[in-house]
Amino acid sequence: MSTSDHAIDTLLEQLRKHQLDTTQKSNQKSLWFADENSHLVMHSLGQHKDNVDVLTNRFDIHQSALHLGLTSIFNDVDFSETDAPFDHIYLRVSKEKAVMHHAINQACAHLKPSGQLHIAGNKNEGAKTYIKKASILFTEKSAITKDKDTYSITLSQPNHEAESLDTNNYTALREIGQYNAMPLFSKPGVFGFDKLDEGSLLLLETLKKEQIETGKDILDLGCGYGLLTLGAFALKAKSYTATDNNAAALIAIQHNAQEWREKIDIIPADAGKEIEKKFDLILCNPPFHQGFSVSGELTDKFLANTKKLLAKEGVAYFVVNSFVGIESRSDKKQLHIKTILNNKKFKVLKFSQ
Repeated sequence: MSTSDHAIDTLLEQLRKHQLDTTQKSNQKSLWFADENSHLVMHSLGQHKDNVDVLTNRFDIHQSALHLGLTSIFNDVDFSETDAPFDHIYLRVSKEKAVMHHAINQACAHLKPSGQLHIAGNKNEGAKTYIKKASILFTEKSAITKDKDTYSITLSQPNHEAESLDTNNYTALREIGQYNAMPLFSKPGVFGFDKLDEGSLLLLETLKKEQIETGKDILDLGCGYGLLTLGAFALKAKSYTATDNNAAALIAIQHNAQEWREKIDIIPADAGKEIEKKFDLILCNPPFHQGFSVSGELTDKFLANTKKLLAKEGVAYFVVNSFVGIESRSDKKQLHIKTILNNKKFKVLKFSQ
């Protein structure tokens, strides 16, 4: 079974070849690192569930893997929680440099001495650069293969004396700024991790003018490191819930909740899909992209779950880039929409049932 992602197909072909090779031991272990670009591969991996484990930093992919009977671990790119060491590890080039470098370092550390790392990605994703950097960590390597716009390589015999790739201190939380004189912490792997997001700040300023009543149940849908949740404590809500699909984001907001000494119900979920509770107020600065492109499917998912999670008289506030045409899609989800603000860079939209 092929996908519409040639880099993934290249890795799948490697996987199938290893599975069919009768000279290999039948009990060989393989690991597939599945980040946000790996939605397309899960059904194919399900055919190899007895020999391939999945490690993913995306909760939706984790749920999909479990549904297909795969052994899956959901965490922030921590290979030490897997059944390492492995004979084969498969990495499709990731969107974020720090994530990719960290995954390569982890793969090198968790392969058997004779194990192989297989990397594939597209030209416009910097695949050739990643491959060259990864090669430094291994003593044996195949020739770099180019097929269409996809580069791939197989690396073997990890060199544990080589200097690890720079990950921007991936695992460390660091203070990125303050809001209401309180510190905010984030880390690589979180979308827009190293700054106070301009759109979220605009939404919080807009909320101050909306005269929102106290005592509400508030949900931060796609919370990231938690700026909207923590900024909304000024609203004196009845309860605060935050959800994200990204393992790194959940770690960051948990840390911020502890720093602020505030109670937040933090839930891993796919755009709120797994949450049943209804909310009076939903706040959202959605990452309307998936992998390397803007995703209409992701937009629809956020809107559908917003409708599901809104209380009867509830309202939702989204902040999005001005060019995102969310209005036409909201009609399909039977949500009423009002533009509260549009400064030509961002727009704040108000949704109701």
